Amino acid sequence: MGVAVALRVVYNAWYLNYDARYALVWARDVVRGVTPDYEAAFAPTPHPLSTAWSALALPFGQGGDQLVVWFVLLSFGALVYLAYRLGAELFSPAVGVVTALVVLTRPALERDALLGYQDVPFAVLIVLAALLESRRPRRGGAVLGLLAVAGLIRPEGWALAGLYWLYVFPARTWPERARLAALVAVAPVVWALMDLIVTGDALHSLHGTADLAETAGRRNQVSQVPFWTVQYYGAALREPLVIGVPLGLAFAWRHRQRFGRAAVLPVSVAAIMTAVFAVNPFFGLPLIARYVRTPSVFLAVFFGLAVAGWALLGQGRERRLWQGVGAVAVVLFFVFAPKNVNLLQALDKRFNRDGKFYADIRSVGRAAPVRAVAQACGPILAADHRPIPYLRYWLDGNPGSVGTTESGARGRVLLIPRDNVRNRLFYGPEFPRLRPPPGSRVVFSNRSWKVFAAAGCRAPARVRG
Repeated sequence: MGVAVALRVVYNAWYLNYDARYALVWARDVVRGVTPDYEAAFAPTPHPLSTAWSALALPFGQGGDQLVVWFVLLSFGALVYLAYRLGAELFSPAVGVVTALVVLTRPALERDALLGYQDVPFAVLIVLAALLESRRPRRGGAVLGLLAVAGLIRPEGWALAGLYWLYVFPARTWPERARLAALVAVAPVVWALMDLIVTGDALHSLHGTADLAETAGRRNQVSQVPFWTVQYYGAALREPLVIGVPLGLAFAWRHRQRFGRAAVLPVSVAAIMTAVFAVNPFFGLPLIARYVRTPSVFLAVFFGLAVAGWALLGQGRERRLWQGVGAVAVVLFFVFAPKNVNLLQALDKRFNRDGKFYADIRSVGRAAPVRAVAQACGPILAADHRPIPYLRYWLDGNPGSVGTTESGARGRVLLIPRDNVRNRLFYGPEFPRLRPPPGSRVVFSNRSWKVFAAAGCRAPARVRG
């Protein structure tokens, strides 16, 4: 709770990421009895559990998004604590403390938590499953239960569950194997049924994600896997861990008779998840940095081992050698601390800038003239797809009420960003340009946006936000 409160107070991030905002509007669609628009232009991959927990926020109205923010921030606090418990369980409390510290201070992990990504609760479930397994090898049902829930957030949970079932297979009777196999099947079956019911295609998530990767120009080539795997791990762990983690692995290997079994668990989880990441392009799926965040937490344990592993050894030359290695790892951490602080400060600047950007979208969606013109002449079309779920959420609109001209759609109401510094920074060099049709008029404007209605569309007089 302390971690969650500290992040909320320091950064004041509130607007959620694109996928999480879509999960909210899809949850609202389901509650209203409306079919979610999974096949809308630029719609993200639907994750069953993300939609389910978003539904719990709906009774709080348009403030429900803050409940989702707090849920993910609390999940990050749980992840930091579980990182400590895992390091302590496998090696020592000192290793756990260092592991928790580095997880807490990684800018990429904090960013994911502050933006409300479902990857954070997913990581909590995977680390908790590993912790239970570390306490009682081949535990079975409890571990698979957690992996089944995780598999409703990200499909990497399916691979982990399937391989874990094979691992416990020899120690179980056939009835037990069947029951555990049912747990393995839960997540993919539920996911497929969800896709089938909504879209008529049980593999919509696979096909839709591949199509979106192609449309959005994301990295999805097999030849890109080696470079971007290294690049994304480096971005998640940063320089001190990139050097320190191999030192911790070397410690575990050198003393494998004592610590080899403990080291196998985090290495195995990280290796399996990295392998799933690497095979994504074979199915047309993208290579995205967030997909290596969870295995990065497991690798962080080995930085803790590099720093504090020496304390597990008896007196002598070997202990002094690893004390020196630990000192090197600590020095690296502090040498790169200023750069890490700069990255964390950059997050604050980004959330402040983007928060104003999304606040202006919120004022558009809540404006009575915009709601009136949307109802009379909608849908509202944006020049870029990124505002879609936000505007639809605050507009309280149903599927199809907001779209984008990127997909070739045409409409009578246009949301056009002003050409200002904030919008150029948000959109990047490809700042979208869209001309309103002749005869259209502005029905609402604020510092970032103008809403135009075509001639003949009845709308109130222009209102400035």
